[in-house]
Amino acid sequence: MTRTIDVATQAASEADTIQPVYFVKLEFDSADVNFHSQIGDITFAGDTYTGTGRLGGIDQVNEDSELARTPINVTLSGIPTDLVAILLNEQYQSRPATVYLGFLDLTTRVLVADPIVLYRGLMDTPTIQQGPTLSISLSIESRFAQWDRPLSRRYNNADQQARFPGDKGLEFVEQATDKQIPWGQKLVT
Repeated sequence: MTRTIDVATQAASEADTIQPVYFVKLEFDSADVNFHSQIGDITFAGDTYTGTGRLGGIDQVNEDSELARTPINVTLSGIPTDLVAILLNEQYQSRPATVYLGFLDLTTRVLVADPIVLYRGLMDTPTIQQGPTLSISLSIESRFAQWDRPLSRRYNNADQQARFPGDKGLEFVEQATDKQIPWGQKLVT
């Protein structure tokens, strides 16, 4: 995939000494959970990211020309307990997740430009490890992983009402399955 990178980010990435910062945005119904790999809060694109000091780890991001699954694992450790509660108590599967890469200015410790998207996908399964600190490893899959999942759709009125209340498009489907239709016969009245 072709990506554009602004001049400031490219210059920061090619400098002799660099200060990269990784951002992870996990989108839940109640609120987004945003982390970054440095210390303190950093705001960009209207979102504030909480610094964990260390993110724990992000797998290498691989892309290929095939439309294949390329999942990554993001390990979160040292995160505040109120944010852990959101991760543990809310529906997470198939929720959007984005990993960004940005660079900090070495003297001001401010972002040189908006971070670039490293990986965008959907949250899948977490693995929680309790030790001296809590560690959560979360698998994020690309959108292409959805292609491997079967569609569990019933083409009947009940399923249609669950998805689109009030729609009458499949109202008579059940009756049509047992209906005797005389074909090619003279209709008796």
